[in-house]
Amino acid sequence: MDLTKETPSAEYTGNSCCRRGCFVYYEFYIDQFFLEHLLIGYLLLRLTAKIGRQTISWKRLLGGSFINTVLMLLAVLAGNFWWYLVGMVLVGSWVFRGKSRRTIAGQTGLLFFVTVCFGGAMEALLVLWRVPVLIAGAVAAVYLEWAQRSHEKQKLDLVRMAQVELTFRGKCITVAALIDTGNQLTEPLTGKPVSIIEEKTACSLLGEHWEKHRGFYLIPYHSIGKNKGWMRGVTIDGMTIMRGEARESFSNPILALYDGRLSAKKQYGMILHPQHTVPGRKEGGM
Repeated sequence: MDLTKETPSAEYTGNSCCRRGCFVYYEFYIDQFFLEHLLIGYLLLRLTAKIGRQTISWKRLLGGSFINTVLMLLAVLAGNFWWYLVGMVLVGSWVFRGKSRRTIAGQTGLLFFVTVCFGGAMEALLVLWRVPVLIAGAVAAVYLEWAQRSHEKQKLDLVRMAQVELTFRGKCITVAALIDTGNQLTEPLTGKPVSIIEEKTACSLLGEHWEKHRGFYLIPYHSIGKNKGWMRGVTIDGMTIMRGEARESFSNPILALYDGRLSAKKQYGMILHPQHTVPGRKEGGM
């Protein structure tokens, strides 16, 4: 669609032009408009389904985009923006049909929100860098999908994180810990679960040269930095895991000391064994 300003004729020059304005007309390329909105509509519906965690086939998404494009075309030709809003509601109802009314309403509202965010990102690309519409739409879609994945990852990280209070001979420290279902370390003789802690952090609790006074286990491992090896393990007096308002305490847990950083970004200094997050499980009773 091109917006073109035409030079006024002689009778409208000077003050007359200021009073009556210049002629403006549109060149409307219906094929280009249809293709652009068909693809962009598909991207919007796909993003909406992913953010809303709905499994929708690509055929239905493309069909919904086709309906939306036709309605958008009618809105432009009729010069009535309300057609587009009605089209969004109809498309949301059709694409997410078979779901509960609440889900359909929620996904349709999410479609409006995604469309607004998408439009802002796309407008920035068009205005600042003047890239073609299809490229701007694709870049905006990739950006929004990346933002959604980053948000989901942050939420998942929060769910998998905990604060852990460790006690040993009257001393207490608190460590940020990752709950990792992949940690299956156990003490070979007793089979007790073993959580992993950075050695530097553990020494702040145990004190220097603790192994000369306390003794230690040898815990075999296979996946931390090397193919296989051994870590020193120690039994401390107690461990309390705190997640929100929930607290779970364990007596005499075994910790394996890892010589290095467990988190490259220093988000946590300990990796919990899955059995150390089971409510009601008491380590001392094993």
